[in-house]
Amino acid sequence: MSSLAMNFQVPQFIEEKPKIVGFLTLGQFFYIAGAFGIAFIAFFYLKFFLDLFFSVIVGSLAAGLAFGKIHGQPLPKVLEAALSYYWSPRTYTWQRALSETALDVSSVEKIEAIRRNMSIQQKLKAIALGITTSRLLSPKQFRAKEKSDKGGVQVVRFMTGEQRLAKRIDYRG
Repeated sequence: MSSLAMNFQVPQFIEEKPKIVGFLTLGQFFYIAGAFGIAFIAFFYLKFFLDLFFSVIVGSLAAGLAFGKIHGQPLPKVLEAALSYYWSPRTYTWQRALSETALDVSSVEKIEAIRRNMSIQQKLKAIALGITTSRLLSPKQFRAKEKSDKGGVQVVRFMTGEQRLAKRIDYRG
């Protein structure tokens, strides 16, 4: 064994809380002591059978809170998470539906002119935006749409570099 080899002690039982009162942790002691106090007070104010029934319910609730675990988590922590989930607001997300767009020819020409005048940085930002929003088409889809340029349908290229088929509408009559 070389002189450089060192042995380290790995801490164990890190998850255990210190036992303060006998074999109970401080939290467990307060649950049991509270149940005992409530049962003691109920002994003087309630009749025997009602007191017995009430004490059994409070004692079992205290024992459950002190010693109960669900999937390795203490019962008070599970109840706290359940209540916070019940009372906290929820966020719902939705994905908008893509709609078909009809553009007139003048706006298509404006878009193409703007696209030609874009700098490299603007084009890269537009491509990155298209990638992150997953609205870019594959090259095979571009070629297929360019071939089907019949019947008033035209391939439109947006500022982001995205291409779509759009109906050509002539408003002049």
